[in-house]
Amino acid sequence: MLSAQTVDVVILDVRDDQGRDDAGELILDNLKSARFVPVVFYTAYAERVEPLAQPPVVQVVGKEERTDVLLSAVKAAFDSGLPIAVRGLSDHVREVTREYLWDISQQWTSLGSYDAEEKTTFLVARLARSLELTLSLNGEDRLRGPVGRALTSPSNWHPSRLYVIPPIGEHFDTGDLLLHRNTQRYWVQLTPGCDLAHGKADRHLLVAATPLLEVDPFRAWSMIEPEWKNIENAVAPRGGWSREEKERRAKLKKTSSDLRAEGRRIILGRHDRYFHLPQFFTVPDLLIDLQHVKAPTEAEVGEYVRISGLASPWPQVLVNRYNRQTGRMGFDDPDADAVLERISREMMERGREERNSE
Repeated sequence: MLSAQTVDVVILDVRDDQGRDDAGELILDNLKSARFVPVVFYTAYAERVEPLAQPPVVQVVGKEERTDVLLSAVKAAFDSGLPIAVRGLSDHVREVTREYLWDISQQWTSLGSYDAEEKTTFLVARLARSLELTLSLNGEDRLRGPVGRALTSPSNWHPSRLYVIPPIGEHFDTGDLLLHRNTQRYWVQLTPGCDLAHGKADRHLLVAATPLLEVDPFRAWSMIEPEWKNIENAVAPRGGWSREEKERRAKLKKTSSDLRAEGRRIILGRHDRYFHLPQFFTVPDLLIDLQHVKAPTEAEVGEYVRISGLASPWPQVLVNRYNRQTGRMGFDDPDADAVLERISREMMERGREERNSE
């Protein structure tokens, strides 16, 4: 039934009609190998499966509880958004496949010489691009199928767009977020994926990803902002603030505003040296510093754990920024004021000449 139908939530007992105490656990194991679906154990032997609880994916409700407790558990499974997410993705894959294959059905004769693997790759590439477009905010595409039509188009950027958790595959890849086992510090892999895949990298190029509030301007802002917020809405005493207090308040406000503006510039990606990794799931707010690099050997990189991959195009963006950061060349600043003053004089002179000619 689970293979043939779409099921959103499964309610399981622990014992079956033959009195087997592990029947529910066996079904859960088999279910995991067949598909993803949230499970609610509703049982008189709650203590047996309590270690399996992973709310809201796996919940345990004792039969001594009222029925509304069971209903609340089912509601929690739906409220998690997981069932509708699974339906939406399944619908999308089916609809993109159906639509695309019928659209190019007249051209299948030209693809006749390709085998099933090549045709599958051809279809996966189309599907991958379609899924990529559903992540964009410019309305190029959206989830297909009934669920997709019922959902609103994405309107806000979300940190989930950056991460691939857990990372795909067993090998390091460009953009991987790594955690050093001993120091518990984060690093990001910038070594080209082709070198990593073919064992050509004797050393790995890593850039530091430091907790956000440990790096200026965010560190300075974290000290100033609370102080300013604590007095921002304070009521002035009778007779008003003293001159010293006015100056202190004005200075705090300006400093907090300036530091926030600089932090905003970094988060928006307008500072080539830094790149912000926002908090999501197990990843804290981090700031990548493209000037803080290290190159551990292949043996030393075993001390690092892969936490997450980065979704396209962010690995390419980081590599591009690193190349731009290391490849830039300094030059003397021109005297912009002198240049503009000269051009101003020339414009004024040209205007006088035109008036005289009239």
